[in-house]
Amino acid sequence: MTVQSIEPVQGSHGLRSTRQVSPSKDVGSLKFVKSVLAMSIVVAFGVLAGCQSDVDGVAKHVKTNDIKAPSSEVDETFGETGAEITLLLPKGATGIYEGTARDVRDGAGLGVGELGGNQVFVKVVDVASGAPAAATAVSAARARGSVLLVSYASPAVTSAVAAIPADQRPPLLNLGAPVPPTSGNVYNFVSDEIDSAIEGVRAASASGHKKVQVFAQSDFPAVDEERLASAIRAGGGTYLGLARYDLTDAAAADAAKRASANLQNADTVLVLGKTVITTTVAGAVKASGKANVTFVGTNAWPPQTYSDPSVAGTVIAMVEPEGATLIAERYQRHYKRTLSTDAAYGYDAVAVASGIVRTKGPEGMNAQNLTSKVGFRGVTGLFRLTPAGTVERKMGLYSLSGGKLNLLGAAPASF
Repeated sequence: MTVQSIEPVQGSHGLRSTRQVSPSKDVGSLKFVKSVLAMSIVVAFGVLAGCQSDVDGVAKHVKTNDIKAPSSEVDETFGETGAEITLLLPKGATGIYEGTARDVRDGAGLGVGELGGNQVFVKVVDVASGAPAAATAVSAARARGSVLLVSYASPAVTSAVAAIPADQRPPLLNLGAPVPPTSGNVYNFVSDEIDSAIEGVRAASASGHKKVQVFAQSDFPAVDEERLASAIRAGGGTYLGLARYDLTDAAAADAAKRASANLQNADTVLVLGKTVITTTVAGAVKASGKANVTFVGTNAWPPQTYSDPSVAGTVIAMVEPEGATLIAERYQRHYKRTLSTDAAYGYDAVAVASGIVRTKGPEGMNAQNLTSKVGFRGVTGLFRLTPAGTVERKMGLYSLSGGKLNLLGAAPASF
């Protein structure tokens, strides 16, 4: 088994680093992870080396009540000792965790197996029956001494948990759709397409391109448009407007035509969308003859769009994929499927808790440490949580060329 030591060492930068102990000789052919993930709290900490259990997987860390089917009655726990992290997930109609819920659970399970160090464990609680059951589950978690709630549930369920007074529940990390941090100590953990768009526009603005015309799918929420427009203005740019497109080539081309007046003044064109139709929009704008325009895409663009000649040169800000590669092979080996972004968020939620408990103890899981300005570095990049309940995540800047993403500028090393 790989042995790791977390020993704080004060450096000239004022942050703590760690020292890694060599793996024991019985590891055999297990490849030692060469890269590290430094999860930072008030001070930086943690060499996160790969750790393989004696049974080649995190199954050793999973225990279930010895009961018979149905599976909906099984109580899952990852890890055995330490402070509890309560994972609130909805089971599917078949009585098992499916889709994103399963990915989050498995990412958290891998995180405990590699980072828990008998300091934390994860208890998985089904909240498929709705908000009242979730409130009961939170009360029970608090009675057990849980130090953190991690939720991937419907907005209604997570909002109900967020509305519980902060002094009557553990802090809440939300891995689902954003919810209002009603009573405080609630943190929306997931970065979305708007975050990517804002970072891309900021990069364009830094090069002098500040007049932004936006294209988005027809169902793009008005609240997201306002958020995006406010961010552009706050960064010193000019928001020229938004043109909506339906999911056909003809509709996308028509959207570009309808925005022609704004395009006369634009020097930046931002195209949002989780569809290959984004390439039609970019192509129609280029076909209009508009020159000296910076095209900005987002991390939601499907990878198959990258090879379309019409989007060559487009700038996209996203979390650098190298972090996820640190755990991708082990996730594939344990769960027989490719690591998803949701699984990576589940892993990092456990990593945050593990890092704080290791350095500050269970009592250190509080708003002050969770919202440290130093932030955290995980497989989803460098990020920090804010008292307002949002997440700030640093991203790398890429340009599309030759059908692939080419790094223009690495994500900053610190906030």
